[in-house]
Amino acid sequence: MGTSFESACELAFEEAGVGDMSFEVTELFAWSVGADELWEQAQKSLRSALRERYGRQCSWQGKFRLVPVPELRFDTAPVPQLGIQVKAHMVWVGEVETNDNRYPVTLVGTVGKPEALVLPVVFLQAILNDDLGRFRILGRSGSYTTWEIPGAKPARFCEDFTDELSRIFKRKSVATWLEQFGGQGSRIVPLVVGSLLGLTSMSLARPVPAGQQVWDKETIIIALEGMAYQRVEAEKMFLSAAPRLRAEQTLEEVIRIILQDKGKEGQ
Repeated sequence: MGTSFESACELAFEEAGVGDMSFEVTELFAWSVGADELWEQAQKSLRSALRERYGRQCSWQGKFRLVPVPELRFDTAPVPQLGIQVKAHMVWVGEVETNDNRYPVTLVGTVGKPEALVLPVVFLQAILNDDLGRFRILGRSGSYTTWEIPGAKPARFCEDFTDELSRIFKRKSVATWLEQFGGQGSRIVPLVVGSLLGLTSMSLARPVPAGQQVWDKETIIIALEGMAYQRVEAEKMFLSAAPRLRAEQTLEEVIRIILQDKGKEGQ
């Protein structure tokens, strides 16, 4: 196994049980493994593990990396929100030399405390719409900003995280982004996208309950754009599903059918 970052990601993902995750996901969480203290702790863990296994007189050389590995969950209380726990995985590939032999060695394991993020869907929608100004800033500390979230606890994020997420959504939809997390992301796509749809439906301000609106092509396109699909892509998705859509279906039902079709394309 090589020591490229992609190879290190493969090892870390396998160790974490998320082997179907794209290594591109780690770019969003690079800030979580940048602290000097974490690298020092990882170096100590490596030294301790090698000496315990091969003796205190052993020597070693190799390539050392830290890979952030996120785990996702979705909660509906107190508000719909995406939970992300990021664990730093130490990956070392090298050679250990003892008095009588040399051994190729690969070590993989977690180090440090996990980073826990709670991303309310309403805040996610604001990132999509470049509208973070709607939230009040409660404080700043270093590269972190704490935001007031109505109906929920204040949310604290590294600015590198929100900036990179904003850049990601300029290139791809929320659903496509989540699918890069592998199976764990694909499983919560309907929940996250459905919550975004609910917020988009309310913003349309139609005089009927959310999800019960009558629909037309333009309403569907606007709703899909609100989920970060580009207009051309949204129109293609609508046209693909159009033969199975019925006038009596609600906006929510139509969006669900379209998203299900989109999900089948990736299978």
